[in-house]
Amino acid sequence: MTEMTKRILTPEDISYMLEPSVLHLDSSIREIDEMIEIVKKFGCRVCFCWPCYYEYVTKALEGTGCRLGTSLAFPSGQESTKTKVYLAKEWAPLHPVVNDMVMNVGLLKAGQYEECLADIRAVREAAPDTDLKVIIEAMLLSDDEIRKACDLVIAGGADYVKTGTGFSVGNPTTLHHVKVIKDHVGDRIKIKVAGGVRTLDTLLKMYKLGACRFGIGHKAAETILAEAAAFGRPIDIDKDVVIDESEL
Repeated sequence: MTEMTKRILTPEDISYMLEPSVLHLDSSIREIDEMIEIVKKFGCRVCFCWPCYYEYVTKALEGTGCRLGTSLAFPSGQESTKTKVYLAKEWAPLHPVVNDMVMNVGLLKAGQYEECLADIRAVREAAPDTDLKVIIEAMLLSDDEIRKACDLVIAGGADYVKTGTGFSVGNPTTLHHVKVIKDHVGDRIKIKVAGGVRTLDTLLKMYKLGACRFGIGHKAAETILAEAAAFGRPIDIDKDVVIDESEL
């Protein structure tokens, strides 16, 4: 996917960055339909749901500018590599715009770096023509572990490092997490934030720090897009978005 490096953002730009999802444990077809209407209304480019709805959502998005993203080993990351590879190949006929795989964080924290890297590389090789995001669950990691996770994601050939699944309850992605990642990776890989973005203010601050895509529940996405429209004018990242040092 092509990402933006704009300093002036319109509501349409924010829609482009958002990836609405329906991924809570009691998701229903009613909410899937709500998400589909939201991405159509606002012009979002990617959305996510549970695998049981993949074919339904793919068909519903035909003729729109939005496409399905698929999840591999979500949300635990601790399925076998063979399972992750199988899923990448299983969803390939649906032509997803991106695969979001979850890193085996247990391997990372145990120092089993080669095994962790091999897991990522196997998925990259299984779907070489589909963008790959690797979720590192930053809120469970120390800053040094975040840096090591990013190095493994880059070495594995992924296109994005993603901060979280949203399932680490009570531990959201913070501005600090985004800063640690961006300071370490520079322009070597793109950054997606997920888990804890509930307001336009938070999204804009994370964008200013270097994130370019945002995975957000469909209701929160609708609220943020309404906030952007109500702002009344394009948003100047340098003038309108102020980050206090205490937030980092």
